[in-house]
Amino acid sequence: MVTVKKFLWHHTVLEQDNAMASPRTHKTATPERETSSDASQAELAEENRVRHAIVEAVLSHRLPPGTRLVETRLCEAFGVNRSLLRRVFVRLAGDKVIELQHNKGAIIAQPGPEEMRQVFEARRLIENGIIRSLGKKATPESLAAVRELITQEHAAYKAGEWSKWVRLSGEYHLQVARLLGNTELEDILRSLIARTTLMIALYDSVGSNVCSFDEHNEILKALESGDGEQACTLMGAHLHGAEVKLQRDTSAPEIDLVALFTQPL
Repeated sequence: MVTVKKFLWHHTVLEQDNAMASPRTHKTATPERETSSDASQAELAEENRVRHAIVEAVLSHRLPPGTRLVETRLCEAFGVNRSLLRRVFVRLAGDKVIELQHNKGAIIAQPGPEEMRQVFEARRLIENGIIRSLGKKATPESLAAVRELITQEHAAYKAGEWSKWVRLSGEYHLQVARLLGNTELEDILRSLIARTTLMIALYDSVGSNVCSFDEHNEILKALESGDGEQACTLMGAHLHGAEVKLQRDTSAPEIDLVALFTQPL
């Protein structure tokens, strides 16, 4: 039995060595392969273009919750085929930007009250712990990047750049978490922030400042002074306030998708 095993092992190694030495393994790039690769990159770029446009429309309140995404209209608006559009839909559904409904197609997501409550509760539990830990180690120098984000938030809000402001509001919370140096916590929080950012974009009225940069500033001041408990209290109140300010409208508006995505911004 040992002899057989040794033979089989030796035979396998020889096959692997022969395969490694075989000229067939040294594949050179052919024009066909390069063309195929270029085509794949071009398709991915198109997917990203369409995905970005839809996300921007959601963040800027031009695609309200419940809006039905009619494939034929979107294909016309973007000049793409259904196969590419459906790949974009799968990605957007994974990000919870849209919902794919059987026999109904795709609609802009409509997070329910319980889902919103649970996501905001998870954020409060995690971010309060982060803030409490940071209160013991954060310095004005380490918090400089956070202060710069607040400045950018304020500028975007004043300029009426709503989608940019919503993103910066989420980035503020992520930047605070990064200071702790715990990448696992940061990854968990990133997912939760992405979902609440979408909820704010969907249910906040334009310009209402649900995720207040003034409150961000008060939290930062408490951290800069080394008062972790005060910062923690402020963060909890800030997240709770953001949750209760959101007004959920369950109506499904009619949107002209071709006009939406072909008119200049």
